[in-house]
Amino acid sequence: MKEEANARAEAEAEFEKDQRLKSRLKNTLKKRKMKKNISPGMKLWGVIIELNPKDVVISLPGGLRGFVHAEDASDMYADGQDMVPGLLPKCFDVGQLVACVVLQCEDDRREERERKRILLSLRLSVLYKGLSLEAVQDGMVLTAQVKSVEDHGYILHFGVPSFRGFLPRINNGGVQICRGQLLQCVVKSIDTVRAVVYTDFCPDLMSSYVCKDLKGISIDLLVPGMMVDAQVHSQLENGIMLSFLTYFTGTVDVFHLQNPFPTENWKNDYTLHKKVNARILFVDPSTRAVGLTMNPYLVQYKTPPMHVETGEIYDNSHVLRIDGKYGLLLNIPSSPEHTPAYVHQSDVADEEVNLLKKFKVGDLARLRVLGIRNLEGLAIGTLKISAFGGDIFTHSDIKPGMLVKAKVIAVEPFGALVQLASSIKALCPLRHMSEFARVKPSKKFQIGAELLFRVLGCKSKRITVTHKRNLVKSKLEVLASYADAVEGLVTHGWITKVEKHGCYVKFYNGVTGFAP
Repeated sequence: MKEEANARAEAEAEFEKDQRLKSRLKNTLKKRKMKKNISPGMKLWGVIIELNPKDVVISLPGGLRGFVHAEDASDMYADGQDMVPGLLPKCFDVGQLVACVVLQCEDDRREERERKRILLSLRLSVLYKGLSLEAVQDGMVLTAQVKSVEDHGYILHFGVPSFRGFLPRINNGGVQICRGQLLQCVVKSIDTVRAVVYTDFCPDLMSSYVCKDLKGISIDLLVPGMMVDAQVHSQLENGIMLSFLTYFTGTVDVFHLQNPFPTENWKNDYTLHKKVNARILFVDPSTRAVGLTMNPYLVQYKTPPMHVETGEIYDNSHVLRIDGKYGLLLNIPSSPEHTPAYVHQSDVADEEVNLLKKFKVGDLARLRVLGIRNLEGLAIGTLKISAFGGDIFTHSDIKPGMLVKAKVIAVEPFGALVQLASSIKALCPLRHMSEFARVKPSKKFQIGAELLFRVLGCKSKRITVTHKRNLVKSKLEVLASYADAVEGLVTHGWITKVEKHGCYVKFYNGVTGFAP
């Protein structure tokens, strides 16, 4: 009884704090801009969109993108002792939903627009910092990492040394599980003497399991991806506020409603006290702000499918909603399913227009996909006429040896960063800024200057270009693959190394030759 009284007192204290915050939270969606409010310690839900040998790229709420260095992807490899080549692709999958913690936000001053490079951690010791066995209760959903694979099951790591977990093989849901893998598990029982948490794991179970209203739960135990029973507390200008787990409130913005295609009358679907299921999208301990999502795919613990790609053009996109000074929501007639797309006011036309006067609901528009917000399953588009012309729009349009006109956006001691298109940048290394060897960048490279370059290579999304006069002005054939190196071919290259017995000559796309 004493423990229950203490738990109730703690919960009441949490409730009083939340009450003081409600007036501020009512305008959260109107004022909050994810880019400016991301701060260290914030917990976010995201989806893995890229796996590289040294890092993981994660799509975050609000169209943000974060990076996880290999040493921050797992406690098991944080010290580098067990690091092996190709580890990340073995433990993670593209499209996998993960909970992460913000480590650092770096201002990227190389960009013309203010941007932040967000560094994240997937280490459970960071996600569950301060978690104790006393706080773990039956029915809780916890993220665990497979520490070892045994004959009868799997030893689990929760990021803290005070207790460990065990998942019997009969409860693995028929899924192939390997060492280092992250799992979402349900606590079935707790052995306090041995400090072992026994769990259950089943993808089908996880898609429908709702977090119980546990006594004394604090905001520190709220983890992104956790599903809760909630009810509508109030309507906001750009979303709704939900109350959940008795004492908590959180906001759902208009891009995370139950209907991925919300019309102008979307508020009619969310009457006061309506009961809904939602998952936690982010938790900011410093401000006690909580974001939630009701996206039907995310609620089922699935990544929203995308049926469009950056650069694609759709002629018959329907205008679904007009958001005054902000932009337009459209329905892209993609296949096999339609895709929601948002066009910001700055991308509606090449000149400034009044959205309410120029468009009405039901209009057809020609749209080009600028990018994708993977977590929301939302395409970002443009209606500008200028966006439908030009040879370069995506990285796939870049070919080694092609001539491109680009604008200098940053000059560093090692070279210049140039912009080829709205979202495509390239590096002109110092040695390629001139015909002659230089120890510092040429004065010709001034920020804002538009110059002619030739593409050296485009590995992954890393593009390099040259401004060497002989290469840019060359009328000879481009050598960009060893298959093109036929006898008698005359082409331009550049010397990279001189030896006593000859010199090495480099061509485009990494092709290298030797001249005796």
